[in-house]
Amino acid sequence: MAVIRKLETPPEEQYHPEPLPPKHNRVAHDDSNWLISYADMMTLLCVFYIMLFSMSTVKTNEFEKVKKQVAEHFGQHYTSPTEDLGKFMTNVIQEAGVQKDTSISSDGTSVSIVFHSTLLFGSMSAEISKDGEAIMKKIIVSLGEKQKTLGKQYKVVVEGHTDSQPILGGPFPSNWELSSSRATRVVRMFLDNNYQAGNLLAIGYADTQPVAPSRNPDGTWNEANLSKNRRVVLRVLLPEVDSIPWSGVAKPDGAPASTNQQPAKPVAPTGQTMPVAPKTAP
Repeated sequence: MAVIRKLETPPEEQYHPEPLPPKHNRVAHDDSNWLISYADMMTLLCVFYIMLFSMSTVKTNEFEKVKKQVAEHFGQHYTSPTEDLGKFMTNVIQEAGVQKDTSISSDGTSVSIVFHSTLLFGSMSAEISKDGEAIMKKIIVSLGEKQKTLGKQYKVVVEGHTDSQPILGGPFPSNWELSSSRATRVVRMFLDNNYQAGNLLAIGYADTQPVAPSRNPDGTWNEANLSKNRRVVLRVLLPEVDSIPWSGVAKPDGAPASTNQQPAKPVAPTGQTMPVAPKTAP
């Protein structure tokens, strides 16, 4: 019987595996590293939109409409920036005792006071009557005192409006000259009371901005509406308004003027297709 002898490897020749290299101390992975790039991107976008905003022109009237809608949507009270000015002008008109012959409205950027033409001017005249001068003096002085209190200057626009009846004779060739002269005369009172000329504007609209139809359906003149169309409008704009805007565009006779668009350029009056009577009152 054969004997198998197990060969033994000398201790010095035995296999010794090389020790594994020590594990490196790895830094734990930070899942928030992406926030750095995200923040950089948002900062760049913010700067970009700020640049766009700085180069844009904000329509104050439209902006206030958006603010009002947002406030109402969330059940909050919306305060118009002209609310305080409107109350102030209303008090001045009441103190002058002419609230029955005037109307006050606001569009969010200005407060408008509408005077019947006979309240300030006589028939076919561009000279302010004594009563009209006293009324305007009251408004001009009160508004000037409020400007001093605020430390800001209001912008004032005076608009002259006439009816559609043509002028036949007299010192003014047409309604354009009459309306412009009346608006300019009121502006002169502001200048005489040390208002800055750059904050004043006189506009003569003639009969291009009627508030009511001048004629009845049968083609005859509507005297009540003609009286409404003969008016002087005083618009007081907030100090924050950068420039003095126009009040509206020319509309066909009988359509009210819009306050949200640029006006059409004035054109010469067209020929009448119906018989007209000489104008007896401005």
